[in-house]
Amino acid sequence: MTLLSVQDLAVQAGALSLVDGVSLDVAPGEVVALVGESGSGKSLTALSIMGLLAEGLTVTGGRVDYDGTDLTALPEDRLRALRGADLAMIFQEPVSSLNPLVPVGRQVAESLVVHDRASEAEAAEAAIEMLRRVGIPEPARRATQLPTELSGGMCQRVMIAAALISRPRLLIADEPTTALDVTIQAQILTLMADLAADAGTAVLLITHDMGVVAELAGRVCVMYGGRVVEQGPVDPLFAAPRHPYTRMLLRTIPRLDEPTKGELFAIRGNVPSPKNWPEGCRFRTRCDRASDACTARPALIKGDHRVACFHPVEDPE
Repeated sequence: MTLLSVQDLAVQAGALSLVDGVSLDVAPGEVVALVGESGSGKSLTALSIMGLLAEGLTVTGGRVDYDGTDLTALPEDRLRALRGADLAMIFQEPVSSLNPLVPVGRQVAESLVVHDRASEAEAAEAAIEMLRRVGIPEPARRATQLPTELSGGMCQRVMIAAALISRPRLLIADEPTTALDVTIQAQILTLMADLAADAGTAVLLITHDMGVVAELAGRVCVMYGGRVVEQGPVDPLFAAPRHPYTRMLLRTIPRLDEPTKGELFAIRGNVPSPKNWPEGCRFRTRCDRASDACTARPALIKGDHRVACFHPVEDPE
């Protein structure tokens, strides 16, 4: 059963296309990773799902079905009732996402008071326990402090605690462990995996860290230029990526089981600005397999392992 189904999502800023025809599904208890370079549209896709697009950005097409309800058609008051209870998001910028005037313990406890109707004392106790679980030392003392009194890494853990405390049905995590050291990162990833396994939470994980994808996700969705270019189960997709972009993306990761040979691989060029999207396949200007056929838009073929490419890679490296 699918809990979240994004179908042909399109987001624009005026006449400018930012996200174009994105489709993905996440089932209860499943972790799906959304990967790609900066500027590929990952965070915009997440914010569209949550109904949190900035002013000037608009969902212009497609549906975001959550448990059979199109979130893009809901009024703000109904969306607000879902956020923090059924839907939770860990944002990329924790310092700017926390209220600087409210103690962090109260911010973590808020969803329990508002949505679960717990008493303030019960919610405060649960918040302290959740702060402990995300690796914050002296959680009872830290709970009384303001975000400005904590480090960036601690604020990141506070955001994670606030998102996980209500055991949401859908969790969107946008680069959740970027500011954390490897020990705390492992702790957070374990917490998220436990939430998916024990509570049946559907997790959409946005990350550039392929190691995190391999460890946590069951399926992966690769984005480039505001579009999905490849998606499928993690193990076969990592073993034999079919889109040239996915293959290059994986080649940029140094491997510990192979000797280092000179400089690390880098994809030539940069992700184009939405003002200058290439016609047809948006990766064609950086692709060594491009041909005249690529001036048309390739469709994402159906199947368990999908790829949008006129010249998919057939042979594993």
